[in-house]
Amino acid sequence: MRPTLAPALRARRVALAALAALAPALATGCDELLQADAPQLIEERNLENAANAPVIAAGAVGDFECALAAYIAVMGTVADEFADAQANAAIWDLDRRTNIPATTLYAVNTCAGGFGGVYTPVSIARFQADNTLRLLDGWSDAEVPGRQALIARMAAYAGYSLLLLGEGFCSAAIDLGPERSPAQIFALAEERFTRAITVAQAVGGATGDSLRALALVGRARSRINRNQHAQAAADAALVPTGFVFNARFTPAAPRAENRVFRANNGNGTITVDPSYRGLTVGGVADPRVPVADAGRGGSAPQVRLWVQNKYGALNAPIPIATWREALLIRAEAAAQAGDVAGAVGFINQLRQRVSLPAFAATTAAQVRTQLVEERRRELFLEGHRLYDTIRFDVPLSPAPGAPFPNGGGQYGTNKCLPLPDLERLNNPNIGGS
Repeated sequence: MRPTLAPALRARRVALAALAALAPALATGCDELLQADAPQLIEERNLENAANAPVIAAGAVGDFECALAAYIAVMGTVADEFADAQANAAIWDLDRRTNIPATTLYAVNTCAGGFGGVYTPVSIARFQADNTLRLLDGWSDAEVPGRQALIARMAAYAGYSLLLLGEGFCSAAIDLGPERSPAQIFALAEERFTRAITVAQAVGGATGDSLRALALVGRARSRINRNQHAQAAADAALVPTGFVFNARFTPAAPRAENRVFRANNGNGTITVDPSYRGLTVGGVADPRVPVADAGRGGSAPQVRLWVQNKYGALNAPIPIATWREALLIRAEAAAQAGDVAGAVGFINQLRQRVSLPAFAATTAAQVRTQLVEERRRELFLEGHRLYDTIRFDVPLSPAPGAPFPNGGGQYGTNKCLPLPDLERLNNPNIGGS
């Protein structure tokens, strides 16, 4: 039996159904947006027209935000930010690091369809952004007011979706294309970011400047992932101090919620991992990792629930790109170039803002070691930890072979999730059977 539709095909159907529901809101207003019914049959050309460009782009943004929140919760569990706290055997493989390509949970579930789905949501977000970009390229500025800003936005969101695919999965495929390595995915992301930077710079103003900084952080990230340290640092140096670009959420619908808060603080599906509890710097509690004992069990009552307090509600925003990440990229590049003083200065700029004791080092090796720790704290629950464990070769903890306490079996060796059979068996350019 073949699995369900590959993400590229599913994304097309999701796009049409979502746009059919969204289009009436252009005329009827937000109150009716969530009540709109998609018609059973509707022609694509009637939906994908220039008049609908703003709502098409808004839908692509919403798909990314949904996927991002799910990704942080799920991949934080695969890494070491969260641990399993429930009795549902279907998701034990995530925390146990024993997912195989035939595992359907991470491949099939949507970002609002229960805990665990990541491959399909991220693939849909990538398709939606790229497809909207394609549509915008076919229209003129006269047909779509603010078209250039929409192009920059969609190119940036496509780039970030590609980053998540490259960082979270051992390999991935784009639009039923060939299987690609993470490095190849990062190169595609860089192409999107480069376009976003160029177009945003031409747009100018507050909107253009914000989108340009968003794309600069993304391109720096795609470059540092491929060990292009100098180029990454050059991009990061252009990001203004204090810059933050957030994904926004609302409790109005499950797919629009902050899923990190829902899965941890709300449902108790996951608990903050012991390695993130009670962190200090020189005896001072580290405010970058705000966690607390909830005083109760998780979904599985025998598992003590620890909650994160970085995101305090279902509508709490999550950063997509920040100046903090840019500084850490500059610190990493400085250490790579042997500029110990420069790297230490970047780290301490971040520590100073939260009144933590200064860091001191005399060698680049010391800085590189500390950078892994600074990143895991500074970027806590922002979607970076899993790939950091890969590129910095962080030892797995608990170690492979250790007993898995909640559901039996032993911890495995997965650091990334394998290309799912959902993709392999439905993609004629990969050669599944």
